[in-house]
Amino acid sequence: MSDHAAAIRGLRRWHPNPLIQETIHRIRECGWAVTAVSEQCSCQSDDCRPPECSFAYTSGLTLHDIPELAIYGLDAATGGTVLNELGDLFHTHDWRECVDRAVDIRLTSLEVPVRVIEMVDKDDLLLTNELFPDSPALQAIWPDDFGQYPWDEDCSLRVLDQEIKGFSGTGTGVVRGPRVISRGSGPNRAQRRRAMRERRG
Repeated sequence: MSDHAAAIRGLRRWHPNPLIQETIHRIRECGWAVTAVSEQCSCQSDDCRPPECSFAYTSGLTLHDIPELAIYGLDAATGGTVLNELGDLFHTHDWRECVDRAVDIRLTSLEVPVRVIEMVDKDDLLLTNELFPDSPALQAIWPDDFGQYPWDEDCSLRVLDQEIKGFSGTGTGVVRGPRVISRGSGPNRAQRRRAMRERRG
């Protein structure tokens, strides 16, 4: 039995729309699904119109008590990889602290850190809204080449480079403390204690 088997109890088994049914299958198989929306159309229909800003989003993280995630302005493959890495990370780190502290999250899939903000406008998350209409969502925000985020005065990104669909903070006030989460491994507790003893004596 998979680790996420208990989490999928609240997920419906069938839907008449084949795209939603495929998403349900991916959630049951992998724990959550990532959907990317860009200028590349998988259905080859003349009715498809590309979005002004490409984006990717998750469906199913809410079954793990984690808000759904979205990211705008990256290509489909990179956006999906970033969201999967953040989904894994939020199984071990508290997303609320990351939002409240405006934590820079360093990922292996992206050269720049990201921050997460609470999404207010979830209209683009069509599959998630169909399957989990009341689920909260976070947006991963990436900075420009100079480390400036879109809300910074000197940010060089255009509005259409990365659409902002929310705001920072959860309303509980800013908490001071460490502001970087890194996926890289560092010294563990025993190694830190050994280093302290060596410095003392």
